[in-house]
Amino acid sequence: MPDTLTDVGQDTPSTFSYYDTLPPLPVPPLRETLARYVESIAPLVSPPELAKTGEAVAELLKPGGLGEQLQAGLEVRAEMRDNWLSGWWEENAYLAWPDPLPINSSIAISCDARRPTGNQALRAAEVTQGAANFHVAIREGDFPPEVQRDGSGLDMSLLKRFFATNRMPGADGDRIETFQHVRHIVVFRNRRMYTFDVLDADGAPLPIEDLNAQFARIIAARAPEGNPAPAIAALTAVDRTEWAKARNLLCEDPHNKMTLGVIESALFHVCIDDETFADFTALGREGLHGRPGGRWFDKALTLVVDRDGRMVLHGEHSPVDAGAWCPLLDAIGEPKIASVERTTTEEQAPKRLHITLEPKTFTAVDAATVAFQAQIDDLDLQVTCFDAFAKDVIKTFKTGPDPVIQMAFQLAYWRMYGRLPKTYESASTRMYKLGRTETIRVASNEALAMVKAMDDGDMGAGEKAGLLRAAFTEHSRRGKDASAGYGVDRHLLGLSLVAKEQGITELPALFDEPIFNLGWELTTAQVPLKSAFCNHFGPVMEDGYGVAYVVKPDELHFSVSSFRRSDKTDTAAFTEAIFKALHDIRTALASEA
Repeated sequence: MPDTLTDVGQDTPSTFSYYDTLPPLPVPPLRETLARYVESIAPLVSPPELAKTGEAVAELLKPGGLGEQLQAGLEVRAEMRDNWLSGWWEENAYLAWPDPLPINSSIAISCDARRPTGNQALRAAEVTQGAANFHVAIREGDFPPEVQRDGSGLDMSLLKRFFATNRMPGADGDRIETFQHVRHIVVFRNRRMYTFDVLDADGAPLPIEDLNAQFARIIAARAPEGNPAPAIAALTAVDRTEWAKARNLLCEDPHNKMTLGVIESALFHVCIDDETFADFTALGREGLHGRPGGRWFDKALTLVVDRDGRMVLHGEHSPVDAGAWCPLLDAIGEPKIASVERTTTEEQAPKRLHITLEPKTFTAVDAATVAFQAQIDDLDLQVTCFDAFAKDVIKTFKTGPDPVIQMAFQLAYWRMYGRLPKTYESASTRMYKLGRTETIRVASNEALAMVKAMDDGDMGAGEKAGLLRAAFTEHSRRGKDASAGYGVDRHLLGLSLVAKEQGITELPALFDEPIFNLGWELTTAQVPLKSAFCNHFGPVMEDGYGVAYVVKPDELHFSVSSFRRSDKTDTAAFTEAIFKALHDIRTALASEA
């Protein structure tokens, strides 16, 4: 990577130059996808249930039947688009759902709480300038494209949605809007909102001295005692249809409508929090949800800086996947500037943004604050660092970290619940045009054999290691298939959406089975971060877990979440079970030496 984001030589490809060389997302053969599906549920259901699924699959594969019809419709769609899933995915995975964004949909990525800068204004200025540099590099096509080991490129389209992007609420579903020719950001401080430009008239980022002065002014602007600002941003944290109604009411005032336009069109938001988040869990929670009124959750990118200069990214998931944020985090994650002289910037001082509340909107804000606080209180999140061993040690066993970690999740869950969970692991499909993600279905017959063996006192360590190897191999195979576009879930989603478009109201029996409609009991995702600490997200079902993780050479970082309202989950117990499973897996693998 160049020393700076714009330090690109004449021979360096432009950011989006590989796009035309990328293939379209494939439509897998129906028979292969259904075989993968049956294989993925085999360790999760009883023999009679599996037999019933087999009958449903056979019905779907009948010559001239509905399966062929839906597959043909999907293949026609694929011939007409760079990516047959594009558009469908955002709508059906995100925008059509009215659930509140924070915890349910939003993501966060935190930097290392062990290395605070001690200078909040300067750290805010530094990450702001870094993000502005990144924006300019994307705008000009100067950011180096990501390239795979074989020299082929990855799709970089998501980078166009990093900045000036907002999820707009609607009564019948949301939409994503990316604004053009934007120079300003919006800053949140004690529920108050400010704005100032971070690009000059020529579109270049302002000097860090000017940015530092602007943030220092905002920090110095104390709120009047006994007059807290209303938690207007809490409206973005509630049911989307309710937020759409409240937003329409706000926009009846022309000044409010203009102010909302400033907030929603900003390049990104920066939150200058008045608290210190000294540990990993506190920092993760602040990135994921913060306090009512402190975050505008519709915004694609928000950078949060605490009083001691620790930074965490908050992202709205619908326009950008977590892994796509990695280049930006690696560019701005580590503090680089020790000090800077205070200057009196010639730029206009930050402008305070005001939204006028009428009785109806006051009531909506109060209700949103209460509802959002209930969401926050319900989340049981624990962020921990496992430092007994990590990537360097795992590599000595001639396997990758991801299969080891994923099998530790399976073993931990087995020990707590006596069965394997329906497990989602995110895989990137960016080797294709407009590629986003596919599901790795982690639970397997090989994993089931392994977890049963690990606590079998009559089985030798060598035999356990052999079963671990088989589980690793199967997991790696499924991961490669998913990244290559040959998973299960996106294809089946596509078939159901073709049926909808064709006016078919009764889906095949396969789509009505309990295991098909069961949510993900264990949702997992790794992001390849170099400088940042960990990613964070909530569970996707009431009795589920969300597990985010980052692999370092000598540490493994985990963010485990569940809901307190569930009497079936326990974040601390599951985290402890994961750590024990990791130790036991290492012991078994070490027996091969």
